[in-house]
Amino acid sequence: MELITSRDNPKIRRAIKLQSGKRQREKEGLFCCEGEKLLKEALACGVQVEQIFISQNFPEERRRDWGPEAYLVTQRLMEQMSGVETPQGLLFVCRAQAPLQLPPPGECLILEDVRDPGNLGTAVRTAEAFDVPLVMTEGCAELYNPKTIRSTMGSVFRAKLCRAPAETIFDALDRRGTPLYAAALSPQAQDVRQAQLKGAAVAVGNEARGVSPALLRRSQGQVVIPIQGAESLNAGVAAALLMWEMRRSR
Repeated sequence: MELITSRDNPKIRRAIKLQSGKRQREKEGLFCCEGEKLLKEALACGVQVEQIFISQNFPEERRRDWGPEAYLVTQRLMEQMSGVETPQGLLFVCRAQAPLQLPPPGECLILEDVRDPGNLGTAVRTAEAFDVPLVMTEGCAELYNPKTIRSTMGSVFRAKLCRAPAETIFDALDRRGTPLYAAALSPQAQDVRQAQLKGAAVAVGNEARGVSPALLRRSQGQVVIPIQGAESLNAGVAAALLMWEMRRSR
């Protein structure tokens, strides 16, 4: 296995750019992931892995011939490439899978302009767990941001995902006759436990502003998650609870 020791190596420079820059990820259609567990999941899902970088500190007994081209790097280089303070010792570059451009028929959870990568990653992970398609508007955080990827814990490779402009999403729901409910803190909102969510789309809004007026106008109703004490829930937690209710309604 070739040992790379210089940050000036083209492969290293490219990986660092992919880790740090959305523009580079979009330009090449590639992104980086870290850790042996994520690598195994990516390969099991048929994701195209292009390069693997393994730290000299990574235990020799765990090194494998995973198939794609692999390079050994110094621990210092791994720390420079990694997006976390304590690298796992393995980083790989893989091909991004384009989300669907229209929501699939039937139920779905919509994230409208959810900007925090951690919230998005949590929603992706929950969407896989409850088998609910997740639909993101264009204003959401980047799916392949390193923080989003870490939060998904591998679900990004398996969840049913769609990303499209908000109007495209709403128009598709209208054509199919899919009821749309907005999660909102308002007197008009119905307790989500009493709502008929079977086959419906439920939307969670931006962390600061909530759902937009445009979404409220397009919705057939509003739902609220009953809570005590706290003023509200963050978008990731709210999305998870709503998806659980959607699953219960089947």
